[in-house]
Amino acid sequence: MQVAAKAWQLREQARKALSAGNQTVDALALAQASCQLHATPRGLRLLACALLENGAAAEAVAVIEQLLDTLDEE
Repeated sequence: MQVAAKAWQLREQARKALSAGNQTVDALALAQASCQLHATPRGLRLLACALLENGAAAEAVAVIEQLLDTLDEE
């Protein structure tokens, strides 16, 4: 439970960093750390957004494909 809570906190920090507009590198690091702890569909979407904001479109596509595979399994 503590791992999931920490991942949630990291996602919240990543969202705030993305909203700030000038902290995209920090947002990406936070989103990546969150997904390493506990990957969720929302976390993967956040990671894809952070990747796009940092100009990593190919990596974002890979994350989106992973997300779609995850959703297909449900």
